[in-house]
Amino acid sequence: MKSYRTLLLATPLMILAGCNSGSPGSSTKPSTVNKPLANYDFSEQAKAQLVGERQQILEVMRLSYDGTTYSSMKFAEALGEATLIKLSDSNGKSVDLYLQSAEGSEPCVIYQNAEDFETFPCSQSTRSVSNETTLISSATSDKKRPVQVEFYTEAEEHIGSIGSTLLTPQVKDNQVNIQTSFAFNKFYKVVFADDGTDERINSTLGYTTYLQLDEIVKANQGTNMEMQFNNHIGGSADDDINMYTGLLIKDNDMDTVVTATGSVFSGGTDLFSAGKQRTLIRSNAAKAIEKNQQIGVHSWGQGDKTAKDFPYTDESHRKQATYFKKMMGDKGIDFYLFTLDSAPASGAHWVTKADSDKYSFITQIK
Repeated sequence: MKSYRTLLLATPLMILAGCNSGSPGSSTKPSTVNKPLANYDFSEQAKAQLVGERQQILEVMRLSYDGTTYSSMKFAEALGEATLIKLSDSNGKSVDLYLQSAEGSEPCVIYQNAEDFETFPCSQSTRSVSNETTLISSATSDKKRPVQVEFYTEAEEHIGSIGSTLLTPQVKDNQVNIQTSFAFNKFYKVVFADDGTDERINSTLGYTTYLQLDEIVKANQGTNMEMQFNNHIGGSADDDINMYTGLLIKDNDMDTVVTATGSVFSGGTDLFSAGKQRTLIRSNAAKAIEKNQQIGVHSWGQGDKTAKDFPYTDESHRKQATYFKKMMGDKGIDFYLFTLDSAPASGAHWVTKADSDKYSFITQIK
């Protein structure tokens, strides 16, 4: 594993409350400016720096289990005091690791498939901490297989930011439909006995979303592409890279579709806005669109401050204003300001048809 201490200092991931965020500057006085300017430069240089920093996060953990070493993170989801991580070995074989914090009372879990998943103790007594790394030395409870998990201690809080949304391209003739799903569906169904029937299971957007879409775009140049949000997208854990994911959608003239089984919220709605045509297929055609809760927005905040505590001249606002103007034209900035008033960072507002019509947001409702 590469030295993470330098990376951590160079990569201040801004995980704000709410996923329409950015990286607010030092000034916190309310602004008298009516609107933020759309003058942020989404440069190739800035993107390259983000990609380089995020790429190193995928290499901060190593799992040794049952004679195999897994050292490449593919997806992750933060779950309170635990993190669910999909790791792969050099041959592409993957396992899911449910990693509890040192203070957690529950065991950790290694999942390979429905017939092969095991728990192992991972409390503080199994851990040793060196200058930079934490090492968990344990054994599975049933089969007594040795387990070692090593990761850079200061990186643990950032692992969940890489995202848990799987993109699968469906290619037919001259059309590529890119369908979203939750990378941990099987783990949830088997280990948590949760198939999403009682409550929505949300996936998160992050750096891995950008990586997958970039690879799909490069493999399908000159082909019509459509992004289909086929599961419930709960937001973005890394808005800086999420905007570049949206720019991939915009720059490649993709349409976006929220399908009858899907929904978008916060950073997911940001990606939906990038579509050339933006289609909503209602989960229940008899209900008003807001009752189906398929397209949601809210404000953002940092600590005890709300978005509007930061002046509109702040980079965070200018970045969002620039993004939405690129996606939606002249109405984009007003749409962004609407999201700030729609609901607090801890809340949700589900877009109505009147909202959509005002900002020409959803171009087709089915």
